[in-house]
Amino acid sequence: MQVSRNLYFEDEVSEEKFNAFMLKRLIKYAGEYKGTYIKVIIMLIVTSFLSLIPATINMYIINNILPQNGKVIDDVLTQSVIMLILWISLSLGAVFSNFITSKLSIKMGNDIVCNLRKDLFDKLMELSFDYYDNRPTGKILVRVTNYTDEISNFFINDMTRVVENVFIMIVTLVYIMFIEIRMALVTFLVSIPVFFLMWFLAKKLHEKVRNDRNKNSNRTAFVAEDINGLEVIKAFNRERLNDEIFEELSEKFLKAHAQTTVYREIFFPLSHGVIRTLCTVILYMTALFITTHNIGAGLTLGALVTVTTYMQRFSNAVFVVCQRLQSITNVTSNVERIFEVLDTPAKIKNCENPIELTDVKGKIEFEDVTFSYVPEVNVLENINLTIEPGQMIAVVGPTGAGKTTIVSLISRFYDVQSGKVMIDGVDVKEASLESIRKNIGVMMQDTFLFRGTIMDNIRFSKPDATDEECMEAAKKVHAHDFIMNRKDGYQTVISSQGTELSAGEKQLVSFARLILADPKIIILDEATSNIDSETEKLVQDVFNTVLKNRTSFIIAHRLSTIRNADRILYVDKKSVLEDGNHEELVAKKGYYYRLVNH
Repeated sequence: MQVSRNLYFEDEVSEEKFNAFMLKRLIKYAGEYKGTYIKVIIMLIVTSFLSLIPATINMYIINNILPQNGKVIDDVLTQSVIMLILWISLSLGAVFSNFITSKLSIKMGNDIVCNLRKDLFDKLMELSFDYYDNRPTGKILVRVTNYTDEISNFFINDMTRVVENVFIMIVTLVYIMFIEIRMALVTFLVSIPVFFLMWFLAKKLHEKVRNDRNKNSNRTAFVAEDINGLEVIKAFNRERLNDEIFEELSEKFLKAHAQTTVYREIFFPLSHGVIRTLCTVILYMTALFITTHNIGAGLTLGALVTVTTYMQRFSNAVFVVCQRLQSITNVTSNVERIFEVLDTPAKIKNCENPIELTDVKGKIEFEDVTFSYVPEVNVLENINLTIEPGQMIAVVGPTGAGKTTIVSLISRFYDVQSGKVMIDGVDVKEASLESIRKNIGVMMQDTFLFRGTIMDNIRFSKPDATDEECMEAAKKVHAHDFIMNRKDGYQTVISSQGTELSAGEKQLVSFARLILADPKIIILDEATSNIDSETEKLVQDVFNTVLKNRTSFIIAHRLSTIRNADRILYVDKKSVLEDGNHEELVAKKGYYYRLVNH
């Protein structure tokens, strides 16, 4: 039995915190769209320039067109019309430019995240069973869906808007320096401590968001687990107790979310209202000081209005940057989780130059094999076996003795700690995973069917199989009749839980799926446990034909299923205690004999 490293009530702990390397790695996903991203940046710069110019036009109108000392310039109407047309043109240009920018960034962001989600899914398909043994499904699912969706917003809005508004901040400060350097210097000096304060708050916000995400992930994992185990929950009247557990998990999430909200509510007013007010107050106090003390050149009304306008743009840009930093803070905790998955090494993988298993005969050898799920807690110790091609092997023994473990090692679902498992003399660690799985067919007791038609589920093992081949496989396992009795026959749609079929019918469909793949080695782990006695007799006939000339392993508790096996392995106490056919083991009057009598 394996120990789960992370249950629904345990917070996930990232081995590596978000850093500049992670951000750089995330941005690398945009490398394929470098051309589009450059266009977006150019459009952002153009939009920023277009949005900043009207303030300069306002200064020109105040200083040069509006009446000075009661006098109106000669061509006031002409210049006014020109300035108005220019002002409207620039505003419309900024709107159009912003539309193009949004369109490009949305497409780019979605494409990038699509690639990231594909890499994440590919990695999940690559990872070994031990990864899933140690993590709730809900916590894995939320990484592929919610977390990647939020990263999409990072590329669509956050990254581009930060670039845009940092550019606006720099341009406005530089421009103000040209117009009125005294005000610009004072404002810049006052802004420095404010930026440090914002950085500190952003760091604290990141910590709170990480905790927020953990509690939400725990809650999601519990919900996913309950949905999968709903029948068990109802059978044992656990609804009320599970409601209480869910309520407790929700309360923990709400508490964490409330702490996040506190920092977020400090962050936004400070970045928006406080900075804007501070800039305005400092601006006018500086103007008043310059005017009353006659320091340097005098201030014009146009310069004062323009500087005020640009300072408002500056404070707005600061607010947007702070707002996006908050969103980026959310993303960073997601990135930690996603890269944790991407960086998890697959324990079961091909060696450097794997051997392709071809023309498999089916000889299986265990050489001094020792295996454990948990370090220092061995399930099997020093197993030595030789299975000749075409033999039918029945594996029996008490629950938890390691029967399923033995057959899982043949398929290389797990790797041994020491020793070798070989197929036709080739160590499975040196054979390609694709060729191993191609030549070994596995059918477990817990039959899983996919949402779709019965035909789709049978064809799952061989996507290019014809309808006739699928129907022939169903006939071999005596599934054809019950399928045809359905209104839509092979086109009957079933759910992923297969509730439309009985347990025995699901096993027969799964058996047909296995037979269609035509593997050289077949493993049946309690594959007939849910089949009624009458159908089982028919399946026994299938064993005599389908399993003929194939190496097969059958884990079962029914004597009728195993007594005709060529060899019976009695597994217990981390080893194979007895090995022989039914008559030989009964004659020994040992473990198997007692099992049969019991």
